[in-house]
Amino acid sequence: MSKRKNWNAVIERLNDSKSGQTRIEMGSPGSAQVTRVRLLERWSNLEAWTDGSVLHLKVSR
Repeated sequence: MSKRKNWNAVIERLNDSKSGQTRIEMGSPGSAQVTRVRLLERWSNLEAWTDGSVLHLKVSR
């Protein structure tokens, strides 16, 4: 069984990073899409898109 991500920590690291963006390999395109929607509902300063099973996150500054 895979370990769950701590999305609060991911977004905090993203906010603290110089580039303000990251990419995360998810288990499937569907899980990437569902996660994208959930993250966008929760954080207003976030841009998110998917490319297959890869989830791209970028902080809007």
